[in-house]
Amino acid sequence: MADNVFDESTYEVEFLNCVVDRGSDFVIVDSDSHFADFVGVHISKIRQRKLFLKDIIVPADRDMFFKRLCKKDSKYIYIDLNIINKDGAPVLIHCTAQNIGDSKLSRLVFADVSKSREKTRALAEKASEVNHLIDLVTGGVCLFKVTPEMNFEIQYINEACCRLFGTTKENYDWRAYDINELFHPEDKTVVYQAIGRALATGEDIDLEFRAVTHKDQYIWCKCNAAVQRYDDDGSPVFHAVFTDITRIKQAERRADEANDKLINLLENLSGAVFFAGLDAPFVAEYASADFLRLTGYSRRAFENGLKNDLGRLIGGAEELAAEIKKQTAKGGKSEVCYEIKSKEGNPVLVRDRRKLVTQSDGTNTLICELEEVSE
Repeated sequence: MADNVFDESTYEVEFLNCVVDRGSDFVIVDSDSHFADFVGVHISKIRQRKLFLKDIIVPADRDMFFKRLCKKDSKYIYIDLNIINKDGAPVLIHCTAQNIGDSKLSRLVFADVSKSREKTRALAEKASEVNHLIDLVTGGVCLFKVTPEMNFEIQYINEACCRLFGTTKENYDWRAYDINELFHPEDKTVVYQAIGRALATGEDIDLEFRAVTHKDQYIWCKCNAAVQRYDDDGSPVFHAVFTDITRIKQAERRADEANDKLINLLENLSGAVFFAGLDAPFVAEYASADFLRLTGYSRRAFENGLKNDLGRLIGGAEELAAEIKKQTAKGGKSEVCYEIKSKEGNPVLVRDRRKLVTQSDGTNTLICELEEVSE
């Protein structure tokens, strides 16, 4: 093709696009740069028809994918498969294929969620590693007295603790420091409750809160404290260790955001797709919008009313679940047909295709696609 059929600016990195000629042994005739980078073939070579789709699909998925792509009168297909990246590693891809008009061309859009999953895992590991290091490091140390009026008096503070809270012993009279002004307004109640609980039960304090360093500036602190002794007036004196965990909180937030983006991508996939555990194959951990439309239920109604359990809309769900587990145990895949009773009460006959995928944490997940079929 002389002109690029893709507008590069409209695609995010997670999406890979190419055009395949079904009439010429599935040769790839065009792509965007994201696809070319992913498979490690220069885009000029792709446009010279030197890359074939079969070369990048793992052998176990080829026949199934080509049969689905060439299915008669099928304008759109939605399928999961593994394709080989430039490093020669198989990557699970969500694919939407569109057969273009009366031609033999098909436009393929691959959603590569591996980077999002890897980013989530890496950020979580980073947060865990930093947390482990913090457990080994002695942070800021202070002694503070709690008066019967629940006022706080600092009796000792070290240099590390001063630095933590944005001051030094030289330029700040720490003995007059008002610890009530140390906490973020939203965290004061939590701090007071933790101290009260420690005094009532004798348990140590293990608390996270936001501390003021400068006006309207905060850091996240981890506080481990315990009653060291009681003063002459009977007031408890706490020995406390403070550690700056701002970086951990930021890493956890980024990991949560990455996970939220992944969930949003999965929920908005085209096609009636859902994810389920092997032990509960009809309980949807994530579900696409098309899946919900097939059942006739809103996401809120499916989550709250049906508890995400598709089995409540199926007759003989236990027997079907047993058959899915049996087929999956043999070949990692399953295919069954059954009727779903939609919210409107109409039976919908579907073909349920599943594939077992092992995630990075070693757990297994079933990727499930429902296809409405005629009787």
